[in-house]
Amino acid sequence: MLYYFVKITLLLWSRIYFKRIYITGAKHVPQDRPVFLASNHANGFLDGVMVSALLLRKPTYIFVRGDVFKKKWANFLLRSLKLIPIFRARDGEARENLANNNRSFDQVYEKFKKDKVVLIFPEADAQLEKHLRPLKKGMSRIIADMQSRENGDMEVAIVPFGLNYTHFKHHRNEMMLSFQAPVYLKDYEEEGGNQRAALNRLTKDVESKIRSEMVDINKGDEEVTETALRIVRQERSESIFRFWIRSRARLAAEQKATELVKQSSEDSELRAQLKTYQNSLDELGAKEVGTKPVKLWQWLFLLVFIIPSSISWLVMRWGLHFGKKLVDKRVKKDELYESVYFGLGLFHNWLLVLIGYPVVGILWGWKGLLAWFVFRWLSIPYQQCMDIWSQAVNNRKWKAASNETRLLREALVKQVV
Repeated sequence: MLYYFVKITLLLWSRIYFKRIYITGAKHVPQDRPVFLASNHANGFLDGVMVSALLLRKPTYIFVRGDVFKKKWANFLLRSLKLIPIFRARDGEARENLANNNRSFDQVYEKFKKDKVVLIFPEADAQLEKHLRPLKKGMSRIIADMQSRENGDMEVAIVPFGLNYTHFKHHRNEMMLSFQAPVYLKDYEEEGGNQRAALNRLTKDVESKIRSEMVDINKGDEEVTETALRIVRQERSESIFRFWIRSRARLAAEQKATELVKQSSEDSELRAQLKTYQNSLDELGAKEVGTKPVKLWQWLFLLVFIIPSSISWLVMRWGLHFGKKLVDKRVKKDELYESVYFGLGLFHNWLLVLIGYPVVGILWGWKGLLAWFVFRWLSIPYQQCMDIWSQAVNNRKWKAASNETRLLREALVKQVV
């Protein structure tokens, strides 16, 4: 019960927290057999809970680092949310970790017998970066263990997918998920061949497939690549009314720009142009969003919604406002920053639901309930109003750009978009 309550509220809260979510290829997740989802891991607990929330048709069990289960209350709560502990070598004494992991694998086996979905992050650790690190071999070994228990009759589908964020540690983020077709261990086994070689081939292939669904930036190229990506996003900007987008076009466009930077040399003209352009924007104090003027309908939208939505935002913002203050002060690990920030906002949202609806229902009946529902969701137009205002402010700064800067941007658009 708790799991489904959290799952539904995650979906609702994501509509406020995220600016937009792209999801493609979810049809590749089989419904009639056990499934191992395998992805890159960049953003702590947020990665797992959002994937679980977005895969509506089947409950998703998630492997999570085992040290967070040590307290009894945490163990009960986390297991209620369908989280499964996995203990790494550094999480404690080796023999105890082995015994704990065996119990977790027994749990996975029972779920697989019922054709459930289990999510694993084969990189083992979360790092706040747009880069896929080499996969550990644990995932392949677990699959081999599961199938050996059924004398090879249990076919576990491994579904690689990419998990992408436009920003980290940032409200109004955008998220892109893209799933590949499933692969199976049997496809890598050869008659008379040894299983270790098959597992190695499986791991390498899954790694390649995950990378193919990612915006994978080389270390050291982050700043220059992000300049190119901001141009791509501006040129491919979506309607403010679209939130769920089932298209891979945006991901493909960002991958194209990333590859162009990857393939260019350190002293290439493309990199020099991107750096010069970004320096020009910094001197203007402008952002890429200002390169397009605000349209008439956007001004009308702003005028209609700014006052009522601002009042709603004054109530809805406190979870994010105090959440940011708390994570800035307390959270030391970057990879956990956004997970805690998102979670505190979600907790505040729960309070508004669990306390707000009973109170207005008692005081004003069904009209109060309807008014409270509309009032809460008006916070979304407020954020869109702020996007329009930011565009207007930055466009004013952009108008002071030199002709050279404008021509440079035109040249970059032709190359990276």
